[in-house]
Amino acid sequence: MRETVPSLRKKGILILTCAVMLVTTCFIALPTSAWADTISKSKTATWIDEGKTARVTLQLSSPESKLSADVVFVVDNSSCSDDAINDAKATLDRLVTEVSGTDRVKVGVVSFRGDGHVEKDLSELNAGNVDTFKNAISGGYTGSLNSGTNMQGGLAKAQDMLDADTATPAKRKYVILVSDGLTRLFTAEDGIVKDIYYQYSYTDPTSQQAASTIDPKNFVYFGMIDEWRQARTPTSSTYAMPYGDWDTYYSHLIGWVAHDGDTYARDFTTYGNDATSQVKDPVTGAITDPSFAFIEHGTQADHAMAPDRAVYEAYTVWQALKGSGYTCYAVRTGSDSDFSVKFMNQLNGGASLDFTQITNNILYACGTGSKITDSMGKGDNYDFDFIPGTAKVSVGDEQLEATKESENTWSFHSTGSTNARFTLAYNADTDTFEFTAHEPVSNFAPVKLTYDVTLTKAPTAPGDYELATNTEATLLPVNSAGVQGAAENFDVPKLAYTVKAPNNPEKPGKPEEKSPASKTPATKTRSRGALPQMGDPVSFLPFITTALVGTAAIGTAVGVKVLKKH
Repeated sequence: MRETVPSLRKKGILILTCAVMLVTTCFIALPTSAWADTISKSKTATWIDEGKTARVTLQLSSPESKLSADVVFVVDNSSCSDDAINDAKATLDRLVTEVSGTDRVKVGVVSFRGDGHVEKDLSELNAGNVDTFKNAISGGYTGSLNSGTNMQGGLAKAQDMLDADTATPAKRKYVILVSDGLTRLFTAEDGIVKDIYYQYSYTDPTSQQAASTIDPKNFVYFGMIDEWRQARTPTSSTYAMPYGDWDTYYSHLIGWVAHDGDTYARDFTTYGNDATSQVKDPVTGAITDPSFAFIEHGTQADHAMAPDRAVYEAYTVWQALKGSGYTCYAVRTGSDSDFSVKFMNQLNGGASLDFTQITNNILYACGTGSKITDSMGKGDNYDFDFIPGTAKVSVGDEQLEATKESENTWSFHSTGSTNARFTLAYNADTDTFEFTAHEPVSNFAPVKLTYDVTLTKAPTAPGDYELATNTEATLLPVNSAGVQGAAENFDVPKLAYTVKAPNNPEKPGKPEEKSPASKTPATKTRSRGALPQMGDPVSFLPFITTALVGTAAIGTAVGVKVLKKH
């Protein structure tokens, strides 16, 4: 069982950890409704004519991405309206209809009241069994603890369910919480549901007086939400966010929980909603149960009351789910109170969500209007050019047909249809194209774009090179709500290219080795008596010897002639 209640020995660590969590929540650039994660994508290239022509492939989602998803509904059965239930069931219908094939999505259902209860284990969703999941959502809580509201218990069950499935990547796991955002119970690390009891008096409902000024017989010991509302936000007639905003309230939660630890946490199944009759002498008002603890009347500003601690624990599990890489959505239902709106929006990173947006985010990697810009690869000693007319597009297993709309623009559509699903516009001056989606890009049917480039300029100096087929390729995503997301760059593929060095010059005294490609003949012929020419593959030693002998003969003849004269 995960730790949900910090011990007193962990106060220091808890304060530091929670402070970091608080700072982190203040730097959310985009709400969860816009983008939950970077989009899975890939880009590769390969030579189709070595050293001359290459084929480039872009894909959304990447080929390595598993085309599956886990979706767990966490339903607050103390507040869930019929409209919310119907919207949740409609989400199941869309998942079945729009995900091609069967067994691509697994769904689980958890409900919560006093604790979290698994209504439907995580299992494959298809057209044949969708009604069983609908019944699990609409059937209500079937656990044994019908009193109270324990959001943390429900979220913890969802976490266990998703953690157990190692086949689906974390970024394809989703939690959909359906609640009014009000909670007052939590589950300890030993699995026991806890409540925190407050010393309340109807003679001072807003807890403005000290306990010492009130007759002990007038106290009751509750751990419920209404008493919390009166004591925590005495000027509000509805559930207001204490201190006006989430950040200020949460900073108090951190301090309260770190200070109190488990001092006031008591077994809910033992004491119930109202512990008064079990712990108080009705005549004197004295506490008769020595193991019972409570927050003293009028000291609520220094302690975490039951709803405070429950919110803290639920938020801690929510952050843990997101920390595991899971995408979490909160759908508010049943209450428009200030606290409900601000807490549930905080869970969504500051935004309000509905089931349509959530379903779109699960189904689609990016929405209509998303674009890819791609610039061909250039370097100091090489140049790749796009080959117009070579682009091909497929969606899942469907190969789309291409139609040339103008000199450098092509549309891609299904066979037999003229409705453009994608377009590619090429700018020859910049050697760049823009690829535009006219439909959402599904997480379950990857879009693949291939095209060819030609190497019009290549390195000439000997060596091994890596030539980038593209200078840059960038995805400009738009989500299902039309919100422009941050630009995301594809990896830049590189191709190996080698220029071989020429053969080494011949070393003296060794015969020259001719390569098959040498333009110099292996031998040359010449007429008898001809002098050797420069470059002839023969030795000059015989000619030097002959010359020396001839010179000596001439010298001897001259000497003999001179002697005869004298």
